[in-house]
Amino acid sequence: MTHDRARIISPSEWGPELDVIKGEGRCLEIVGPRVSAVTRSLYWFDLPEGSATITLKHPDEAVYYIVSGSVRVESTSGPAITLPEGGMLHVRPATDYTIVADTATTFFGGPSPVDPEFGVPAESRNFDDVEGPREIRGYHRDEPGVMVPFISDDARLVVWYGEGAVNANMNYVVMEPGERNKEHLHRYSEDTILILEGHGTAEDVTNGNKLTFGPLDVVHIPPGIIHAVAADKGERVISAGGPCPADLDMLRVAGLDVDAITAELGLS
Repeated sequence: MTHDRARIISPSEWGPELDVIKGEGRCLEIVGPRVSAVTRSLYWFDLPEGSATITLKHPDEAVYYIVSGSVRVESTSGPAITLPEGGMLHVRPATDYTIVADTATTFFGGPSPVDPEFGVPAESRNFDDVEGPREIRGYHRDEPGVMVPFISDDARLVVWYGEGAVNANMNYVVMEPGERNKEHLHRYSEDTILILEGHGTAEDVTNGNKLTFGPLDVVHIPPGIIHAVAADKGERVISAGGPCPADLDMLRVAGLDVDAITAELGLS
């Protein structure tokens, strides 16, 4: 099944639970193979204190956002890192990682592009042929790499191309009541955002549709769809997510020298 229009994926459509937790807790697929996503997946985790994911590993990158609580991320690639509420985790390709709940915590994210074998234990997966460093890296929503004003007055790219995140990005966007994106499209990226706060409208300009959303809804925009998001219900709208892979056209529109970034980081 393929999709050629914007859609809202509400919590009632999430699931089923995946067996990737050591201890109590749950993990639900939001966006992934089940809904025919290709370039980005999202999984929702609720973990009580002391629970953890199994050790995971993917052929490409992964990224997560900490909604509440605090986690410790462990990997054989280096020292563990601690992430509080608002923290973001970026995982390099072929890197093993385990997310441990230091307190009761909620977070979401996953591999980009979609990993059809998400949940297979790391010890069962061999990616010795994958080039590049093995590494986990921590970020926070309050320390953005760059701002993108045509998305909103407070649109923060945090895990982004300038940090070497080619396929798995995480943005944090605050829209005040009355704000609306400039209409735009992503030629080769799926734009996937999870609404953390507020009600508003996702406008599928290509297909002439307007879709209302609320907290915990996910807005999923396939590549090539002209769209905009509006905080048009009198409420502030906060979301996390964004286009994956990194939309270099969007970065150029934002005034960034993408060729220089590519050369500096040794990306291709």
